[in-house]
Amino acid sequence: MKRRFKQAGMLTAMPAALLAANAHAQSSTSFYGVLDVWAGPSQISGAGPSTLSVNSGGMQTSFWGIAGAEDVGQGVKVIYALESYIQVDSGTAGRAPNDAMFARNAYVGLRTRYGEVKLGRVLDPAFLATAQSNPFGGSIRLAPLLAQLWGPATGRTVYGDTSWDNAIVYTSPALGNFKAAVYGALGETRYGTGTGNLGAMLSYADGALTAFLSAQNVRVGQAVATPGQSQQASYFAGGSYRFDGWSAYASYNVALGAVPQVAARTGQLGVSVPAGSGNLMASWAQTRNTGDGLADTRRNTGAVGYNYTASPRTELYAVLQTDRLSTANRAHTCALGMRHKF
Repeated sequence: MKRRFKQAGMLTAMPAALLAANAHAQSSTSFYGVLDVWAGPSQISGAGPSTLSVNSGGMQTSFWGIAGAEDVGQGVKVIYALESYIQVDSGTAGRAPNDAMFARNAYVGLRTRYGEVKLGRVLDPAFLATAQSNPFGGSIRLAPLLAQLWGPATGRTVYGDTSWDNAIVYTSPALGNFKAAVYGALGETRYGTGTGNLGAMLSYADGALTAFLSAQNVRVGQAVATPGQSQQASYFAGGSYRFDGWSAYASYNVALGAVPQVAARTGQLGVSVPAGSGNLMASWAQTRNTGDGLADTRRNTGAVGYNYTASPRTELYAVLQTDRLSTANRAHTCALGMRHKF
């Protein structure tokens, strides 16, 4: 009798075990991030004296995240991500005191063969395009292009944060070598007041050539003086081409503010050359600012560096940067750092 009950218990446990295994196979969750810290003398033209310090986010802004997907059948997956910035030099959360807990990404969405939709706080596709159009990648502090477009201390020329709140982002599947994204951020004010953001991006990749075109209109977000009254339209074209053994980069951005009438035009050239177990990088960018009641000013920023691959997840880097605002003295930064991906 006892043997019969034991066999019955094993049979009833099998369906539950199979269901649990099936559920596990249909969903996945990953924990990941980047820890990037550097040390050295640092100065930005027009922003005070040189300081000797340890800083977070040299080649990439440090962050950690949790992301996952669940297959709900019929070729549909539910996707989500929560990503938070961290200052490795002090252990402080966020890039600045006013950052939200999950300021990089906080979204849920759907992925199908017709494309992908995300809702929440989402990385601006235009920011991702700029990060892939220069040899220093997503480095807002050391990459000349990103410093001028997105860095607050270097007079950022693109309105809105690198991530948008209250966003809806649709990304198409690959159509040959092309991919498109259409996105918006709701201003969450009375309907018809016109405080939302809109943007679109087209990318092309064929192995050697990677190219981006993006346009966005920003009415709410960082650098917008009065939501609904101030606004900015920005247009970006950039990319890279891989030759035998080295890559060239080029980009151009135009940012046009409506209230007040201001314009910022930014051009950038760069190169990356394999050397030993790493890459030599060089980039130069210039921004010209013009507008009603403003003096014609220019900012020139250049950088050279070496990124050494110590392991598949760890890199060591050294970067020399020079920065000059036309109304201030030249400034220099020397960064020795480490980036670890987990």
